[in-house]
Amino acid sequence: MTHVFYEQSGKPIVAQVMEQKDSHMHVKGAGSSLQKVKTKDVLLQSTAALPNNLSALQAVEAIELAAAQADLEFIWECAPDEVFDFMFLAREYFGESANFIEQAAMWHALHHAPIYFGKKGRGQFTKQAREQVDIALVAIAKKEERLRQQAIWTDELVAGRCPDDILKIRDAIVQKKNANDMAYKAVLAASEQMHLSIPALLLHAGAFTSAFDYHRSSFIAEHYPQGVNVDLPQPVFDASSLPLNESIAVFSIDDSFTTEIDDAFSVVQLDTERYRIGVHIAAPTLSASRDDAVDVHAVARMSTMYTPGEKITMLPDAWVAEFSLDAATVKPVVSIYVTFNSQADTFETALTDIETRVERVRVADNLRHDVPALQLSIEDLEGERSDYPQSDALKILWQAGKVLSAQRDLVRGKPENNNRADFSFVIENAPSPLTGDEPICITQRQRGSPIDKIVSEWMIFANVRWAQMLDTHNVPALFRSQSPMGVRTTTHASPHLAMGVPAYMWSTSPLRRYADLLNQMQLRAVIEHGVTAPMQAPFKAKEIDLLKRMSTFDEKYKAYNEQQNKMERYWCLQWVAQRMTDSGFLEVNGIVIKENLIRLSDIPLYLPNLPTGEIPPSSAVTIRLGAINWVELNVEATMMGSVE
Repeated sequence: MTHVFYEQSGKPIVAQVMEQKDSHMHVKGAGSSLQKVKTKDVLLQSTAALPNNLSALQAVEAIELAAAQADLEFIWECAPDEVFDFMFLAREYFGESANFIEQAAMWHALHHAPIYFGKKGRGQFTKQAREQVDIALVAIAKKEERLRQQAIWTDELVAGRCPDDILKIRDAIVQKKNANDMAYKAVLAASEQMHLSIPALLLHAGAFTSAFDYHRSSFIAEHYPQGVNVDLPQPVFDASSLPLNESIAVFSIDDSFTTEIDDAFSVVQLDTERYRIGVHIAAPTLSASRDDAVDVHAVARMSTMYTPGEKITMLPDAWVAEFSLDAATVKPVVSIYVTFNSQADTFETALTDIETRVERVRVADNLRHDVPALQLSIEDLEGERSDYPQSDALKILWQAGKVLSAQRDLVRGKPENNNRADFSFVIENAPSPLTGDEPICITQRQRGSPIDKIVSEWMIFANVRWAQMLDTHNVPALFRSQSPMGVRTTTHASPHLAMGVPAYMWSTSPLRRYADLLNQMQLRAVIEHGVTAPMQAPFKAKEIDLLKRMSTFDEKYKAYNEQQNKMERYWCLQWVAQRMTDSGFLEVNGIVIKENLIRLSDIPLYLPNLPTGEIPPSSAVTIRLGAINWVELNVEATMMGSVE
């Protein structure tokens, strides 16, 4: 009976030879089937019975055990400096009478110990240099220590305690910045043991103080790596050279929470039929220029980030204070003026004499459209009522705004749809920072109110005219266009079909949106240099850096919108939790949006994948809400039926 030893895919094999030829043999190992083995791959062959009458399977187990128990350091010491055969070391280590199992174990041990031995051919080895062995042993010791530390961290996390070393890099772990780091591996191992997601595991271990802390801190760590508060040079500019327009009373229209006041209006009556309407935009580019410190800062942020009860401004507070159009201040602005003829028969004659200039204006008032005094109806703006702030000016802005809207409707071929509801999230006396469990008030506000329409129509007017102005002068900018393929940002002017305008760009919010800041730089070049603007503008056509900024802006803007939606959903769930009964349930009304999608009636909480059956869209239904998952931001929901 002949037995052979060979390796297959790193595993030792002992088998009985059933048929032998010159180049190969058929053997039978631990399994029942025959295997074909090349003769050159056989490492040992013996006609003697296996020691102690072991079976093939038992022989393999004995080989692996003997190899594992081999003293590699001693074997290395015994090995000659020149190339040697494994049989030599088997006899040196096990004795001259080394048996089949011991011989095979020696080959297996040498083959799988590259730290100590190098392979030089079939059954041939050489010992590694002492220095190389020592370096490798140190590395192994370090690896083993890391594995021990990793195991300790995993146990701590499972027990609900977060080691300091993991706490320091919790945000990087959430972002999976280094999946090969032992801290990340410890967290991953713990999450698998607990059957929790990594964020849920870190919450369990106290790495985050709350789910709110997780959602907020993770976003800030990813998008504000330098921190929220950054020291920058104070704005420096000489406004004295700008003319002060003393003939107008400028006022803004925003909600009560707006502190970055970018835009304002003025209306001056010229005669019984004509009015000079002005749109005035804050001008931070008088102090900020391409690639200076504030521009680099603004590029990194790209926009003010808004979430309920909080915001992170694009520009530093000092810059906002310097250029925000606050009441009772004189501020530099980029203004666009148009003469409105209230008795004109055509659009072309209704709005004429358009002019853009850089100047200073005196801000008379900051109106807040969410206060009762400005909860105005169409009848209020078209009738005799005048007991609200800036009533005469608002009536003219409304009348002229209807002309602008009608012109866009004509181009679009249909009226604009403003039926979507907006929701306001108010956290009264909100601390800084928020804890995430403050009482939340969510109120619905219909889009398309007369005041909304005044603001939107005149912002569109300015954005369209300035976009056309840059396009006419062949000056690139960050334009917004819309086609059947969707909305996108481009560096050249294109029609915006949904708005019904030939060109459009964002330019009316330079304090809180980078596209507007950059576009104002380009616009001022046109105002100041005219036909030579393409050469004088900070950004030139087809410039790579302009394309990079466009791409970065789109990415950041999308990420910020996603975070805003996420945090609004968090506060919607807080609204639900604050109204839960002691039984842990809340019954509320909802509206079927479409099949398997419901929105609560009172708040913008959407419940996807909730079966609606045969209930048609827009139907009112009753929903029972239960357990909330604060990490995934979802809630258990059960359809109770239609509202009669």
